[in-house]
Amino acid sequence: MKNQTNFTLNSQITPLHQCNYLPDRASRLEFIELTEPNSLSTPIFSQFSRLGFRRSGQHLYRPVCHHCQRCIATRIPVDSFTPNRTQRKVFNKINEIDIIINDCQNTNETHFNLYARYICERDGDMYPPTLHSFQNFLQFSFTDTFLMEFWRDGELIMVAVCDRLDDGVSAVYTFYDPALTRLSLGTVAILSQIDYVKQLGLDYVYLGFWIPDSKKMHYKTNFRPIELLINQTWYHFDKPIANEMVEPIIKNAIKQYYFTHWQNQ
Repeated sequence: MKNQTNFTLNSQITPLHQCNYLPDRASRLEFIELTEPNSLSTPIFSQFSRLGFRRSGQHLYRPVCHHCQRCIATRIPVDSFTPNRTQRKVFNKINEIDIIINDCQNTNETHFNLYARYICERDGDMYPPTLHSFQNFLQFSFTDTFLMEFWRDGELIMVAVCDRLDDGVSAVYTFYDPALTRLSLGTVAILSQIDYVKQLGLDYVYLGFWIPDSKKMHYKTNFRPIELLINQTWYHFDKPIANEMVEPIIKNAIKQYYFTHWQNQ
């Protein structure tokens, strides 16, 4: 691993482009590219996660849409998490599944075939699946990454790719057998990550961005309590989150940004 005493990271800002989640809005990202395996230590990467950055392949990124601020980083405090009735039923299915922790460098044809089936049937944004995209997106990581594999009757049915943090894990991407949607495997993956972090004696599962106006993201706030990062402050919510609960915080953050920006002109 590199000696990171003199390690510098250069961030870039993308041009404005159409938002993938809210097509009527413009989007802009701050990103940092890292190309060498294990080039970012766990403590440094963890600090980026606490600041709202996510990893996608060899990039760290976060939205910098000061006019919108609706891509909100989320995390679950595992010690105070309580599954609801539906989640308890889903979690019981884990008794029928064997979970194996594996190094991301150990991916093989079995992993790729499952990934390809998932992309073709469930994730049009990632289509078409290629070995190159699989390796660059999931296998080749600049930090400490592992696979949480889910096996049933000797068959690999799901993989959750996770990054290790000093205060928990970051859920990067999960893919599963699209023929088994009745098993609620996405929920199984998150519940398993929560249980794993508890076993490690750590604090959080970082779930990525929640967008109040995106139905695709609503599942994240079904896990409670949950914490949302707005204007670099983590807000704790124990109860179901309605848009009107976060809208005043978002609007205040937007006003604060533009007021500060205007003062500095």
